[in-house]
Amino acid sequence: MKRTVAGFVGIVGLVVGGSLLSAAELPAGKEHTNSIGMRFVRIEAGEFVMGAGEAPPRSREEWLTRDYDEAPAHKVRIARPFFTGMHEVTNAQYEQFDPKHKELRGKFGNTRDDEEPVTYVTWQQAVDFCEWLAKKEGKPYRLPTEAEWEYACRAGTMTIYSTGDTLSPEHARLGLASDEKTRLGPQRVGSLKPNAWGIFDMHGNVAEWCQDWHGPYEPGEQTDPVGRADGHARVVRGWSCLVPAYQPPARFARSANRSGHLPEDANRYTGFRVALGEAPQTKPLPPAEPPLHQQGVKQTPAPKEGPDPVKPFFVNYAAAKANPTIPPNTWGPIFSAHNHFSAVCVCPNGDVLAVWYTCAGEADRQVAQAASRLRAGADRWDQASLFFGVPDVNCHAPVLLRDGGRIYHFSTQSLHGWDYTSNVVRYSDDSGATWSKPQIMLSRDDPNRLSQPCSAFVAKDGTLVLACDGDNHRDARLMLSSDKGKTWRVAKGDMRQAAGGRYVIHPATVPLADGAILAFMRGPDPMPVLTSKDMGDSWEAGNSPFAGISVGNKAAALRLASGAILFLTPDRKKVVGGGAMLALSLDDGKTWPHARKVDAPVGGYMSLAEAPNGVIYMIGSQLRFAACNEAWIREGKPLPQ
Repeated sequence: MKRTVAGFVGIVGLVVGGSLLSAAELPAGKEHTNSIGMRFVRIEAGEFVMGAGEAPPRSREEWLTRDYDEAPAHKVRIARPFFTGMHEVTNAQYEQFDPKHKELRGKFGNTRDDEEPVTYVTWQQAVDFCEWLAKKEGKPYRLPTEAEWEYACRAGTMTIYSTGDTLSPEHARLGLASDEKTRLGPQRVGSLKPNAWGIFDMHGNVAEWCQDWHGPYEPGEQTDPVGRADGHARVVRGWSCLVPAYQPPARFARSANRSGHLPEDANRYTGFRVALGEAPQTKPLPPAEPPLHQQGVKQTPAPKEGPDPVKPFFVNYAAAKANPTIPPNTWGPIFSAHNHFSAVCVCPNGDVLAVWYTCAGEADRQVAQAASRLRAGADRWDQASLFFGVPDVNCHAPVLLRDGGRIYHFSTQSLHGWDYTSNVVRYSDDSGATWSKPQIMLSRDDPNRLSQPCSAFVAKDGTLVLACDGDNHRDARLMLSSDKGKTWRVAKGDMRQAAGGRYVIHPATVPLADGAILAFMRGPDPMPVLTSKDMGDSWEAGNSPFAGISVGNKAAALRLASGAILFLTPDRKKVVGGGAMLALSLDDGKTWPHARKVDAPVGGYMSLAEAPNGVIYMIGSQLRFAACNEAWIREGKPLPQ
């Protein structure tokens, strides 16, 4: 299918002194140096093949060479010449616009020298710099489109890199020990060899913001494409000196590779370069079609009728062949290889929404989140579909929280495996049919930075409580919001320190009747349990009657509508026969008179949710789901104290 896009987007011209600047007023000659010393090279109009592959990868071998969002490769025509910066914007150049940025030099691993590329700029700050420069000089400066960036990077080549099928330290700063002459991190712009069109650092050094929203490519020839009309991630190109966990950085420095960040994600690895020229007069593509779990979502109240509450009820979705599925050999944006962690909530309309992360490896850059919906009244889960992802950012640890008519989704934006992360939140007020744009709750460079969200609940006074592991598992703390998620603070109490410094992680939290908080921790045997009476500013440690759990497992806790506390944990000592165990407490965790084996392969990282009709949903890793009611649990025997 051929799609030709037309219309208007971006800066078509710039009004200065009453006149409209046009493409005809571009600087003369092949090169141009502007008033602040930025050097530009002219890029002539032309055609190239953008992307890689005709379809998403269908094997690990294909996935190792390209990602799903690079397909389909398609011919692109760049209709008019433009200039691109020979170099990434430097600290000295950017700080003529924003002098306060100099305070960041050297902090958080940031670049130091005048001639090193500027980092720690948001997408909007990069746009603002271009607008400042345009006003200063009366020329149409802007960010390049993604298509312009790849066209300039390839410099007439069709190979993996502009240098051929391999990269060398002479052409790319990728943070590898073999190409380091001094410290790790970016180096001065122009220190390495340029590509064939005289442009430096298109592979590595720092990543570069582009104009476009990230979204799927369309097939067919296109002229001056400008991406999608909306999205949640802005395109970032070129990779950087960041060495990804367990993956070669050169994989992400390919000419076709597409990375991205949330627009507000200023970080030590991302800067930008500037384009000079009239922006394409092109209409963006519409936003991508919503995934299956966002389609056909009814906006009706949740049904209150269900299984007879006095009769035991249990369903094993695996045995009924009703679990969500992912087709074999699926390699992006969701993966059939590995589906781990879990989160679940019952939506205001009665649908059950389950979310987990999906990947080939847990520390990979391509970790995204998948979801499935069990629609109210249905007995089969929808096929899995993409829930949330930012390209080449590890989107780890989903947690869902229902607060009245709103659902919160917590997650991470991790740059070193699942660590060095910013915590993010978004919300839905229509049972997950649409979602707000994700917002950063806590920066990865905050002194109190945290890592994976693990559990959440709404306190009696309406405070949103989110329990998180610390960065590199150095601690575990609560994050709290008293204004419906607009602002957040980190509680003072460190659960790991309260547990005597022992390695305890993955808090499963639940509110007690008196307003205190109970937190069950993965770690030593017996399982540690912590109590806080001041919303996480301090903790008291104790031991639970449950066996300690370790790698590959996370417990879950939930206060039921009846007031009882429900706990889901691996039965490591086979108290009820092994597998997963449900335990019920009627006295806020002092005793557990009902414990029962879950007759389904629910395991791994587990989560719980209760529907208004009394059905309790249990979600585990690897798409293993089950449901029961409280009457079924109460058939269990007392747990030994």
